[in-house]
Amino acid sequence: MSNLALLLLLVTSAVADNCSHTFNKVNFTRTAILTIKGLPTNLVYNPFTKDLLFTLIDLETLQNDEVQTKMDQYILRDNEPIKIENINGQAAAVDVENNKVYLASDDGLHVLNKTDRASFLAFKDEDIVQLFKPRNSDDLYAVFFPDNEVYKIDMSRNEKERVENIPCAFIVAVDSDDNIYYECDSKFVKVLLKGFQESIEFIGIPKNSARAIAVNEESYVVLAANDGLYWLRPDNVIPKKMMDLDYVPAGIAFNGDNFYVSTTGVIYKYEMC
Repeated sequence: MSNLALLLLLVTSAVADNCSHTFNKVNFTRTAILTIKGLPTNLVYNPFTKDLLFTLIDLETLQNDEVQTKMDQYILRDNEPIKIENINGQAAAVDVENNKVYLASDDGLHVLNKTDRASFLAFKDEDIVQLFKPRNSDDLYAVFFPDNEVYKIDMSRNEKERVENIPCAFIVAVDSDDNIYYECDSKFVKVLLKGFQESIEFIGIPKNSARAIAVNEESYVVLAANDGLYWLRPDNVIPKKMMDLDYVPAGIAFNGDNFYVSTTGVIYKYEMC
């Protein structure tokens, strides 16, 4: 075999390896854009700044029941992590319509200012552990500790109203039709359809395997579970498996056709080939 033929073979093999990850029957290449000590979770992408926000959980405190779990809020900009120093951050949400970033903390709701610091907004002394901002609504959804109850916040008045038909949530997302997807104490993923009193449970997803939920620009609700990524549809209790994973995910976020998935110590970027 000539040197040129060998080189072409090596290049072809590299391209095949790089495009070996399939999501919804489309090939993607995977790149580790950040390696960091801890568990990066609660990923959310900001299309205005091109930043990826995430919460970093200290694994030693997570595994110690005698101490409070240590969590810090970060901005990943140009593949460099920037810690938001003046907040005990636990989650973030991007308001695409108004170009705002909301931050959940153990001391209420904040917004991210232009100097990458948190400015207090509302709910002093409240412990907020999850946030979700739908694209088509002015409302912000938040999960309040210790009961993990879900509240809908009217951002024009900074007033919250509990979503009565959801007992609790550890992960939550809302689609463009105001259907609410969540996981609670049952450890199964459910959806509360708008206008309904009882939630519907998705079948086929192993118990206690749901890790994160995200909604892409087309309002597809994607669940990151232990064994892969699933498309959750409000009109079908059987989710569609979109991708197998060879690791346990901790967070997921979308940027157009590309997306990010995190696991212990790493954030991956998947780019369409």
